[in-house]
Amino acid sequence: MPSYEYRTIEVDSDVMIAGLGGEVTPPVEQLNELGAEGWHVAAPLTDKTGETVSLLLQRECEP
Repeated sequence: MPSYEYRTIEVDSDVMIAGLGGEVTPPVEQLNELGAEGWHVAAPLTDKTGETVSLLLQRECEP
């Protein structure tokens, strides 16, 4: 059975709200770098108001 490791990255909650028309850019460059290292987004993490504040990343551990 595979095992996984996890990490989080913080995001600007305005990025995660579609249609606001702001000048906020998602952390695409950082996500591309992490994706090249085998990480993928497993889930958004929200605060008590429901705003996304972080992304939970997961990748399979090396055997």
